[in-house]
Amino acid sequence: MSQKLQIILDENATARYLEWVSKKTKAEVDEDCEPSGVTISINIGPAHYGSDAYTYVSEELIDFGDATVDLIEG
Repeated sequence: MSQKLQIILDENATARYLEWVSKKTKAEVDEDCEPSGVTISINIGPAHYGSDAYTYVSEELIDFGDATVDLIEG
């Protein structure tokens, strides 16, 4: 059987991401630029450490928060 890696941001991380990306996208559209999209990094730790999602803007770390990473049957 095949497996899939499923990554889910918790509710707080999702809210922080949506708030940040909404501001970013609005600023780009207001400047008559096509929205650039985003890159999200996921730090996958051992089960007892958990996982988290973040991005960098220039050298600024933007930490979205907790993520759940699971292997599911495909």
